[in-house]
Amino acid sequence: MIIAKSFHWEAAHRIPWHEGKCKNIHGHSYKMIVELEGAINERGIVMDFKDLKEIVQPYIQLIDHTTIISVWDKELREVFDSKQWNYYLLPFDSTAENLCKYFAELIIKDNGSLLSANNITTVSVKISETETAYAYAKIMV
Repeated sequence: MIIAKSFHWEAAHRIPWHEGKCKNIHGHSYKMIVELEGAINERGIVMDFKDLKEIVQPYIQLIDHTTIISVWDKELREVFDSKQWNYYLLPFDSTAENLCKYFAELIIKDNGSLLSANNITTVSVKISETETAYAYAKIMV
């Protein structure tokens, strides 16, 4: 059985190596759907949706209304540091694919005992940057 919950945030980013418009700073209204797969327990649920929200919401609060910057984008980091602007630093470029993998792995790493206690076998994350484009990562717990 799979349960899922949607989360939203606003953020800017850029892909410095991109040959098109994405090399420039631009924003997205991100949508992330987190899916948990596992057996239904004796109460008839996989996990309480409240618990799923409590797992994911802290990550959303950290990234919402920031500029997502790769650790490799020293030029952009220098500007933001000099202005003391808020940003969310990642160890990779902020592609939708990388963000999916990052959040799925973060959920597992930070919440392994809770996931195990609820017999969760797989964490999947789908991230949409636009209404028509998304990436999807599925990682076994």
